[in-house]
Amino acid sequence: MKKFVFLVLTGILAMPIFSAQPSGKAPVPPYLSEAEAKKPLPATQSPSNFTDPAAVRAYKIAKEIPTVLAQQPCYCWCSRGGHHSLHDCYVGTHGEHCDICQKEAFLADKMHKQGKSAADIRAAIERGDWANAE
Repeated sequence: MKKFVFLVLTGILAMPIFSAQPSGKAPVPPYLSEAEAKKPLPATQSPSNFTDPAAVRAYKIAKEIPTVLAQQPCYCWCSRGGHHSLHDCYVGTHGEHCDICQKEAFLADKMHKQGKSAADIRAAIERGDWANAE
C-alpha cells in the first residue's frame, strides 16, 4: 500500500513538469500579450547612455517600438533573472552587452518596418531568425 501511495503521489507531483510543454516543442521564454504590452511599460535607458554602436542602435529601437519588444521572448533566457520580455532587457543595461538581445531587437525593428505584426516577429524569433540579424 505504501508503494502504491508513493507512486500515485510521485505521478501527481511530476505531472506539471511533463504537461507544461507540448510534446516535442522547445520551451519559449516569457513575453507579454498584446493587451499587457499596451499597458504602461517601464522606461528604457536612453541610447545616449551608451557608446557602442550596436548598443546605441538597440536602445534606440527599444525607445521607438517598446510595445513590439514587450511582445517578444528573449532567448538569452534573462527571464531566469526576472525579465518578462525582450523589452525588459532595455530597461536596465542588460541589452548593452548581450548579442542575443541586440540581434532580436534588430530583427524586430526590420520586420516592424516591413509591416509585420508582433506575432509574426515572435514566430521569426522563435524559429531562431534573430541569429542572423544585423
